Amino acid sequence: MNKQVYVSKRSDLSLIGAAFEAAGLRCVRIRTECEAEHRTKGGDPRRHGLLVLDGDRVILEILRSKPYKITPL
Repeated sequence: MNKQVYVSKRSDLSLIGAAFEAAGLRCVRIRTECEAEHRTKGGDPRRHGLLVLDGDRVILEILRSKPYKITPL
């Protein structure tokens, strides 16, 4: 299973991607569907993401996700 990292800003994706590209890895931007069940009315379920590739292998998946509070049961 690929390792997933979450960031709160889209600009963080660019900075992280630039660092991995400088290290010789390939980065690809993606758009994903949000799995959150508590989206606000009219919210966009698509999220920005970045895949870090080593050859044909995905080694890291970085997703932009807004921070949210976890309510205790």
